[in-house]
Amino acid sequence: MDERLSVAPVVPRFAAAIREVAAVTAFYAGGSIGSGDYRPGISDLDLVAVIAAPLTRARRDRLRSLHRTLGVAKLHCAYVSLPDISDVSRKHVNWAHERMFRRPLSGISRAELHQFGVTVYGPSPAELVPQIGREELATAARAELRGYWTGAVRRARVWRTDLHVDLGLTTVSRAGVTIETGRLITKREAIDRLPALGVPDDLTDEIRRRRAGEPVELTEPQIRARAVVARALMREQLTRLLG
Repeated sequence: MDERLSVAPVVPRFAAAIREVAAVTAFYAGGSIGSGDYRPGISDLDLVAVIAAPLTRARRDRLRSLHRTLGVAKLHCAYVSLPDISDVSRKHVNWAHERMFRRPLSGISRAELHQFGVTVYGPSPAELVPQIGREELATAARAELRGYWTGAVRRARVWRTDLHVDLGLTTVSRAGVTIETGRLITKREAIDRLPALGVPDDLTDEIRRRRAGEPVELTEPQIRARAVVARALMREQLTRLLG
């Protein structure tokens, strides 16, 4: 077993549990597990199951029941059918946020599998998942920014939350590198380059501490002030990256 999976032993157990239920051909762990940036209890588990054929209703029902029985928090798994794997726009069954829905396996997720993916079983990502070119990757990064964050900057109140501040600023930091150089970076690297984007040192340190699992207590005036700063920085970076 790849030693990178030792930080999340639930992954190989989950991969084994769904293998027959979903007729899985290959199973990968992507995201922070592969990049070495995984933080137990903090990071999401970003998983991809390549399946022999689209899921039937009966298999979907069995999978939904299995996910609920296992009850693994922060586990996200895309079920990508092998016959449709070359179509980036095709929507696949996904489990995330305790529910099942459909969405595409994005260009960013595909590129992460090639760069960081850990093969739990089956052929490697290079053998099954088509490569994403630099221009396609930049387009995918811009699409992720437009898909949620351009709307989020219009809503002042959401920037009071740690989630929006941390995820928003690290997302634009990562996206900027991908768009400008065609390279994927980890969240740790994204946090390190926040001061270069104009993020104050104290806010960068706050985000880094939360990423490490440390509690950070703020007063109400500090939360309000932080929201103004974070929202303004997000608007500035989105304008720069999206034109």
